[in-house]
Amino acid sequence: MNGVQDSPALAAAKRAQAKIETCLDEGCSFRLEAGAGAGKTYSLVAALKRMIAERGTELMQSGRKIACITYTEVAREEIAREVEGHPAILVETIHAFSWAFLRQYQKALRELVSASESRRGKLEEAGGVGSKLVEYELGFFGVDDKRITLAHDDIPLYMSQLLAKPKFQLLFQQQFPIVFIDEYQDTDRDFMMAITDYFFTPKEGPLIGLFGDHWQTIYNSEYELAAYPIEAIDKGSNFRSAPAIVDVLNRLRPELTQAVADPEAAGEARFFHTNLFTGARTNTPHSKADLFPELARTVRESLMQRLQGEGWDLGKTKVLMLTHNTLAAEQGYPSIAKVFSGRNDAFARKEDPSIKFFAETLEPMAEAYQASNYGELFRLYGARPAINTQADKQSWRDDMDALMTLRNEGTIGEVLDHLQATKRPALPDRVLRREQELRQLNGEPIPADATGLQRHRSLRDVAYSEMTALARFIDKQTPFATQHSVKGAEFENVLVVLGGGWNHYNWPKLLELVETKALTTANTKGFYRARNLFYVSISRPMKRLAVLATQTLSATALTTATQLFGEANVEALAVPE
Repeated sequence: MNGVQDSPALAAAKRAQAKIETCLDEGCSFRLEAGAGAGKTYSLVAALKRMIAERGTELMQSGRKIACITYTEVAREEIAREVEGHPAILVETIHAFSWAFLRQYQKALRELVSASESRRGKLEEAGGVGSKLVEYELGFFGVDDKRITLAHDDIPLYMSQLLAKPKFQLLFQQQFPIVFIDEYQDTDRDFMMAITDYFFTPKEGPLIGLFGDHWQTIYNSEYELAAYPIEAIDKGSNFRSAPAIVDVLNRLRPELTQAVADPEAAGEARFFHTNLFTGARTNTPHSKADLFPELARTVRESLMQRLQGEGWDLGKTKVLMLTHNTLAAEQGYPSIAKVFSGRNDAFARKEDPSIKFFAETLEPMAEAYQASNYGELFRLYGARPAINTQADKQSWRDDMDALMTLRNEGTIGEVLDHLQATKRPALPDRVLRREQELRQLNGEPIPADATGLQRHRSLRDVAYSEMTALARFIDKQTPFATQHSVKGAEFENVLVVLGGGWNHYNWPKLLELVETKALTTANTKGFYRARNLFYVSISRPMKRLAVLATQTLSATALTTATQLFGEANVEALAVPE
C-alpha cells in the first residue's frame, strides 16, 4: 500500500468496474451507463481483457467467440487494437457482425426475403426466390436469375427476425456465449428490441453487456432510455473536464452525478447571449430572432479575441457551430454538406469511403507533390513506382499535373475518372465498387434504397475544390468542428455556438423546457434530440467552456442558463447596432 488515495473519479470508476466484474462472474447481463468523459471504452476493453484472461483458451478450443458489436468502423479498429486482435474476440460493426451470422443460413434467409411484402414485385419479375444465393455486397436490394443482393437496412432487420426463432437463438448463443454492444443507444432499434425480447426479458441466452450513454444519442430517432430489464450500472466519473465544467453537466443531469479527477483543477464555464441587441433579426421558418450571419460571425470572432486576451489558447480551442450548413458555407464545402444531409457523420468522421480516400490519401499526396516531397508522396502512394527512364518520369509528372489542375478546376467525378485511368494513386476497392455499380445501372435510376450509391452519384457533380476545403476541416486544420465529428473527442477549450438555421433544433425552446419541464407529445422528441446534442457539445472541453447564444432568449431560457452556469458566469454581450 502506498497510501495514495484514489481521486473521486477513479474511486467511482472502480466501483462501477467491480459491479461489471460481479455480473461477469455471475453470468448476468448488464447495462453500463457512462456519461461524457467517464471512460466507457476503458471499461469495455477492461471487461474484454478479463474475459480473455479467464476464458480465452477455452473459447478458442471450443470454436466460440466473444462478440463485441460497435457502431462505427473507427470504434471497431480502436477496440480491436486494444485487445491486440485476440482470436477469441470478434469485433465488428453491427452490419458486418449480423451478416457474418446471417450468411450461414441461406435457406432461412431466402424465407425472410420471400416474406417481405416490399420486395414481392422485384422477386416476381425475376422468377421468385427459388434457390438463389443471398448476398450482401452492393448496399441496395437487387435480384437476377442467380442471386439476391440485400440492402443495407435489410441486414439488422433480418438479424432481428431470425433471432425471433428459438432455433437461431440457440445457435447464436452457441457461437457467442458473451456479447458486448458498444454505443448501445445508437445500435439498430430492431436488433436491440430482439435482444430485449428474446434474451433479456426471459433471462435466457448469452451474457450481454451494453456500454454507452443514452444522453449521447445523436444519430438515431430514439432519445430516451429504453426499458432494459437487466442490471443497471452507472459510471459516475469524469476524467476529462475541470470541476467548473462538470458542475454544469451535473446540474443539467443530476440523475448521473459525476465525480471529477482533480477537485482543485482550474477551469471555467461561461454563457454569453446577445439579448442587448435591438436591431433587425432573422425571421425564417428555421431561424427565428437570430443575428444575421455576418453580424453573428463578427460577434463570434470578437468573443474569441476577448477570450484569447483572457488566457484562452486559440490553437487549443475548438469552435462547435452546431449546424453543418452554416459551418460548411463558411469553410467552403456547402454542396458536400447538402449531399450528406442527415448523414453528417459519413463525411465528418470519414465513414464514407470516397471521403476517407480523398482526406487520408489523395490530399496529402497532392500536398507532398506540390512541396516536391517525393519521399512522402510515394509513401502515401504505397510503394516507389518503377521510374527507369525520362519518359517514365515525364509520364508521372504529366498525370500528377493533370490531377493538380482537376483538383482546382474539375469536379469530384472528373478526379475519380482520372484516377481510374492513371491509377496514380489507385482507388480503394470500396470506391471502385461504387463506380462499378453506377456503370452497371446503365443510366437507369438508382434504387430508392441505395442511399449510399445515391450520395456517391451526387458527390461526383460537386466541385473538387470543396473536397480540399473539407479535408482541411477534417484534418483539424481549422478551429471549427461539429457535434458529429467530435463525439468521443476532447479539447482543451471549447466555444459552443447556439444559433438558428436548424430544422430539428430550437435552442431557446430547449433552455425553456429544461426549466419548465412542460413536455408534450409534440415537443418531447425535439427536446431530447436537442438536449442530447447540447450535452455532447458542452462536455468536450477539458479546461474551458464558453457557450454563445446568438438568438434572443426569453426570461425563462435565461433562468436555465443562470441555473446551469451560475449568475456570475452569464453575460449579455454588447453587439454593435
